[in-house]
Amino acid sequence: MKLFLSKKHTTYKIPFFFLVLLLLFYAICLESGWSTPENRELKDDIDAILQKYKSKNTQVGISIFSISNNKYLYEFNSDELFVVASNMKLFTTATALVYLGAGYEFKTEILYRGNISVDGKLDGDIIIKGSGDPNISGRFFDGNVTAVPAYWADRIREHGIQVINGDIIADDSIFDREFVHSNWPKDQLTKWYCAPVSGLSFNDNCVDVIVEPDSKPGGLISVRTEPETSFVKIINKCKTTALKSKQSYSLYRKPFENQIYLKGFLWLKSKPRREWMAIYNPPLYLTTVFKEMLENKDIRILGEARVINESDKNTGNRLHKLFTTTSSLRQSITVANKRSQGFYAEQILKALGAIMNNDGSFSGGLEVIIDFITKLGIPEESYHLDDGSGLSKKNKLTPEMFTRLLRYMYKHKNAGIFLKSLPIAGTDGTLKKRLREKPYKSRIRAKTGYVNGTSTLSGYVKTLDEEVIAFSILVNKIRGSAWKAKQLQDAICKFLVTY
Repeated sequence: MKLFLSKKHTTYKIPFFFLVLLLLFYAICLESGWSTPENRELKDDIDAILQKYKSKNTQVGISIFSISNNKYLYEFNSDELFVVASNMKLFTTATALVYLGAGYEFKTEILYRGNISVDGKLDGDIIIKGSGDPNISGRFFDGNVTAVPAYWADRIREHGIQVINGDIIADDSIFDREFVHSNWPKDQLTKWYCAPVSGLSFNDNCVDVIVEPDSKPGGLISVRTEPETSFVKIINKCKTTALKSKQSYSLYRKPFENQIYLKGFLWLKSKPRREWMAIYNPPLYLTTVFKEMLENKDIRILGEARVINESDKNTGNRLHKLFTTTSSLRQSITVANKRSQGFYAEQILKALGAIMNNDGSFSGGLEVIIDFITKLGIPEESYHLDDGSGLSKKNKLTPEMFTRLLRYMYKHKNAGIFLKSLPIAGTDGTLKKRLREKPYKSRIRAKTGYVNGTSTLSGYVKTLDEEVIAFSILVNKIRGSAWKAKQLQDAICKFLVTY
């Protein structure tokens, strides 16, 4: 998407020194967005939109830059710091594309130690060695949650192993075990969007809970989980009600355990509903389900499912590789941005730290992003990073930082992957239900963001004249609904498409 202009021109003789000064002045005007009649008209129009949709006491920051014409079109509080919500994912995923590359793959190794006898007995353990892969789930397997561990179990049988005398061990050591960020909302840690982060993860580190009413009022509702596993225990006290107005139920899990409590009422005529509950201890979750898959394939296991410990690291026993499975960074980036899946962003963040700094922690990953931002020419003291997904409200960045990032990524060799990962207006992802009308549909690719009190939108607009524009619209201090902030963002995007 590039704009080429061809115009007839007349040649004048201009003194060289004067020409240099003229070019310098012109460059300064372009870079600063110096007011021209065209710019003044655009500014007046966006000011009017801002006046119409900005709620009282909200904080708004806007940066709009024409990539095609290499100039700022509009700025409003563009250098002020804002809570950015899920727009933080733009920096996380861009850093991964730049530092790890489009071809990077997460690798999960299935290893063993000990000896395999001719009659199929393994006198030792099976080890799952993780790399932070976020894709061990049913997302790319038609919703079959256990597709990957079931495949592993089939491969184990193909190697002739029928009995395992040892344990099934999860090696999650590529990341630290700070599963949950200290600045995530404490009252929401069992929600899917607060799913824990781990070197070995499974099913987005959530369990799917499917509920449906009993056939009679007063009866306990039916509850099942995907996967069906002994790792979670359901305590069901939720009943069926004949009154639709009485329907209200909740799921609850205490910290540091995996008992899920259901209480309340589900309407008699309700269709089955799927809820998602974040679990505690992701590596043990995966190894438990894998052990169950092995047993489903009639492989006897005499040991237990557990997580690696220091004594495992110091045994000196040689590890042997059985096989490796992989998934791609590019598909992970698409899930993080298009679906705004925070779990994916945090897995990518810690992977950045582990690979680039040998530090698979939140802070280790942030150091890599800081290095990238420094290369964009932005001093470290001018912003603050706290996590990779934007769930923490302590992430504070400026609108201009986003347009600078978007300009850089548009010209990067992996620009195509980055752009395709973004939601498309009126078409898919978190923008599917916004900007659906012609001519706006499909002309905006942008990352949405929301946490309580904050609504953000940053990305690209392609105008009717094929001009490519990078923009960032950050709104903070919202009281109540974010609806008016979204109206503001959408109105500016509509204006840019047609200006």
